[in-house]
Amino acid sequence: MNEKITISIASVDDAHAISRLNLLFNEADESAENIAARMSDPNCVETVILAKVVDEAVGFALVRVVPSVLYAAPHTELTELYVMEEFRQQGIASDLIAFAEQVAVQKGARSILVQTGDDNLSALALYKKHGYEEYDLTLKKKLF
Repeated sequence: MNEKITISIASVDDAHAISRLNLLFNEADESAENIAARMSDPNCVETVILAKVVDEAVGFALVRVVPSVLYAAPHTELTELYVMEEFRQQGIASDLIAFAEQVAVQKGARSILVQTGDDNLSALALYKKHGYEEYDLTLKKKLF
C-alpha cells in the first residue's frame, strides 16, 4: 500500500472515527458524543492518538499519564492500541507506539507500562520488539 500514513493527536472532531474503531476493537458501542465529552474534560488524563491513511482513521492508541504523589515522574500507561486488520503489517502499530512514547516523555514520564493478554502472542512480540519487558503481575477485581 502506498497511501500516506499520518499519526497525530486526535481532537474532539475525531470522536466519530474513534467511536467506530472502538466498536471494532473493544466491541464497545460508546457514542461519539460521550467520547468527545470525555476528551474535552480538563481532568482527562488520556491522550488519544490517531493513525490515518489519507483521511480514513485506521488505528488508535491511548496513553494515560497520571501525576503521582509519591514519585516525581508520573505513572504512564499505553492503555489501548488497535489497527484495523486490513492495515496491519505496515508499521502503523509501531508508529502509534513511538508517538505514544513521545507524548509520555513530553509529559515527564520515565517509563511506560502496557498490559495485554498473555495469550496475545502477536501483541507480545510487537511490544518486545519495541523494548518492552515482562515486569509485574496484574490483578483485577470487579466492583459491581
